[in-house]
Amino acid sequence: MQQNNHNQHWLYSILKMKGIKFKIAFLMLIAVSCSSEKKPSGIIEEDKMISIMTDLHIMDGYMSSLMYTDSVRIKGKNFYATIYDKHKVSPAEYESSLKYYSMKPVLLDSMYSKVERILTDKERKLTKEQINKPHKPLKE
Repeated sequence: MQQNNHNQHWLYSILKMKGIKFKIAFLMLIAVSCSSEKKPSGIIEEDKMISIMTDLHIMDGYMSSLMYTDSVRIKGKNFYATIYDKHKVSPAEYESSLKYYSMKPVLLDSMYSKVERILTDKERKLTKEQINKPHKPLKE
């Protein structure tokens, strides 16, 4: 009976040690995951990035509606350049920021959801304006 009691005590001691080690490891994991990760320099802030992405998607839609020619391609480059100028970023800064956010798929998905909501709102407003716009009678 004493042997059985000794084994239980030994097992309890091991489980207790593992529990402490587990708790320490768990607390370290929480500390590491909760620590604020610094963004590398040159990464565009999320809100600004969402605004740029929205403008670029609008431009993509416009450009896809045009017949593709050399002059459209050249004008298109200028149109995209105006978006970067408007937001005071370079195409390289945008690309490196997009790569950074791509490494955080949950965050990037959230950002694209916001872009989609903005585009949907803009589309609704345009549709509403067209519906409410007085129609001119056709001239005969």
